[in-house]
Amino acid sequence: MTIALGINFGDYVLLAADTRVTYQFWGAKIGYRDDREKIQKTSMGIITGAGSVDLLDAVKDRLAEKQIVNSDEVFEAVKEERLRLLNLGIINQDFVSMTGWLFSYMTVVDDKPKLRLDLVHPSLAEGSVRWEENKLAIIFPIEIEKNQADGIANELNELVKPSSKFSSINESFQYHCAIARELIKLIQPDCPSVSRFYQFGVHTIHNQVEISKIFSVDS
Repeated sequence: MTIALGINFGDYVLLAADTRVTYQFWGAKIGYRDDREKIQKTSMGIITGAGSVDLLDAVKDRLAEKQIVNSDEVFEAVKEERLRLLNLGIINQDFVSMTGWLFSYMTVVDDKPKLRLDLVHPSLAEGSVRWEENKLAIIFPIEIEKNQADGIANELNELVKPSSKFSSINESFQYHCAIARELIKLIQPDCPSVSRFYQFGVHTIHNQVEISKIFSVDS
């Protein structure tokens, strides 16, 4: 299942995700790997997700093959891959309901560049939403119940600070990466679908994209 989170600070978007992939056969877990890079570049920015590895990989492969020019194309790719894998019997509706994506992209508002962060998830009324700046978006693992997830999100949002509170993007990045690391470290013992390894991705207002190597919460 894994966990994915993101924050749009206006001058940059930060994504974080753990690295576990759990393999199942007829619903039974048969093993996992902790070396999967979950954050990738797109032609628009960066993207990550949490949920069914078959669905996540299908969307990832599709986005890697084409030039994406607007956020609606990402949403359409998700909808089409959901339907295709359902029709093939590769996934079921339970896997669809727990799988979501976070992605960044640039746009123009009043003739100025603007960064966006969108969340795509079947639990949303419209299927996707543009996330508010300086608010943490989290796709929680299946082991976390909704009331617990809401409580964690509320507590962490109290810790999120606008970039203007820091002397540089790097200082803001280090502060908020520590929050993401501590969240993964906190929930991992109770969430078999989550790894103790994770990575970050950054997309700046200058349209620069960087994806980190894989780190351990214990280092």
